[in-house]
Amino acid sequence: MKNSIWYISLLVFTFSSCNYFVLKKDKKEELVKEKLDKFNWDEVEQPPLFVPCENSIEEELELCFQNTITKHFHQFLSDQPIKVKKRINDTVWIPVLITKNSQILLKDFEIPDRIESEIPNLKDLLETAINSLPKVAPAHKRGTPVTALYKLPLVIRID
Repeated sequence: MKNSIWYISLLVFTFSSCNYFVLKKDKKEELVKEKLDKFNWDEVEQPPLFVPCENSIEEELELCFQNTITKHFHQFLSDQPIKVKKRINDTVWIPVLITKNSQILLKDFEIPDRIESEIPNLKDLLETAINSLPKVAPAHKRGTPVTALYKLPLVIRID
């Protein structure tokens, strides 16, 4: 009799406690929503990669990307005949969009009037510089290619 009560109690406990272990659809949706809310969509796990950066270690990928694009802009703009009447010492933030399909696009942005009056074709020069960048692999988030927007500072110092 004692054993049968124990087995019956165990059986009742087992059947009633199973509901606590089953993940209901509502709870699943709540968990997914919670994970998505915590997911930082503005950060990428792997930055876009130019060919010279492919052999860099993981900690240096972002730095390699920045150095490659900075050197390219510097070299390109240094080769351009830019003549100004007034001294310029200013910074322009250039929004560069690298799509998940490996396209590099210059987003629309404003150039301060004092720079635009001295270098009216600056946007055209920057567009040409963007178009002459080497092929790039897109940024990745959790192993998936994503579109990433970078704002690059362009320091203009002309005496």
